[in-house]
Amino acid sequence: KQWYQRRVRAHDFTMYPFSTQNKQDFYNLLSIYCDAAFFPNLNRLDFLQEGWRLEHEEKGGGKIGFKGVVFNEMKGYNNNSGYIFGQGVLQNILPSHTYGNCSGGVPLSIPDLT
Repeated sequence: KQWYQRRVRAHDFTMYPFSTQNKQDFYNLLSIYCDAAFFPNLNRLDFLQEGWRLEHEEKGGGKIGFKGVVFNEMKGYNNNSGYIFGQGVLQNILPSHTYGNCSGGVPLSIPDLT
């Protein structure tokens, strides 16, 4: 692999480090990231799709369940014992601070957000 690209999220920031050995790839990625950061294209549909939505769990029909990038990501975090422990510690020592809150949202509460 000739490049590295990732998203790193913390309680009060998200960063998107990237690297490549190819100079042109670097400038292409830099252009995309700067465009997204300084000229975001925020559409209502993006929020509806990214946060949560109802969707069939299997193609062709069947049971309907919650889907969405944020919803699924937070389900993953909340299934991690290290994350649960760390979040519990922060909620107890900093209950009224940003760090005392789950920055991505509690999965069962995400559908109630407006």
